Amino acid sequence: MIDPFFSGNEFAPKYEGKPDLVLVTHEHHDHADVSGFDATVIAPSVCKFRRMISMNVGDTMSFDDANIQMVGASHHQSQYAAGYIIAYLGKRIYHAGDTYLDGIKNYGSIDVMLLPIGGNYTMNIDEAVEALRIVKPQLAIPMHYNTFPEIKADPKEFQSKAEKEGFKVQLIEFGKEIVI
Repeated sequence: MIDPFFSGNEFAPKYEGKPDLVLVTHEHHDHADVSGFDATVIAPSVCKFRRMISMNVGDTMSFDDANIQMVGASHHQSQYAAGYIIAYLGKRIYHAGDTYLDGIKNYGSIDVMLLPIGGNYTMNIDEAVEALRIVKPQLAIPMHYNTFPEIKADPKEFQSKAEKEGFKVQLIEFGKEIVI
């Protein structure tokens, strides 16, 4: 699980899963709601959770069959913001975290990129399309939008603009899964 936000989130479905691992990109409440999970938490060192493994940008660790690398992000509201590249079952997933465009880098072949489109506090839709040009993922999944009025964005607009550029985009509804 990455950046859980259930408490006080009217849009979040009821979650009864039991993750083995929770990745937190930064300390803000809408990314670090780990209460109620009996799981190992990987997070930047500023965070303090029970069963936490602290990482810094550039660090890599293995957890079961996954290789996890903490990468940089540019989030003016947190000097500790990060993203992750997760290598698992032959796939590389880049979760950009809360970031502006200047925090996006090409980390080699990426199968799936999760990137924010909400604008305020992160990239907006047009900047997110530019991020796809930098990373060139096989599949893009928009995130970090519509949870608060300040980050209202239309994921279908992002999908349309990205697909016009030749990128494949998958929109995910709460509680739904996709196979990659």
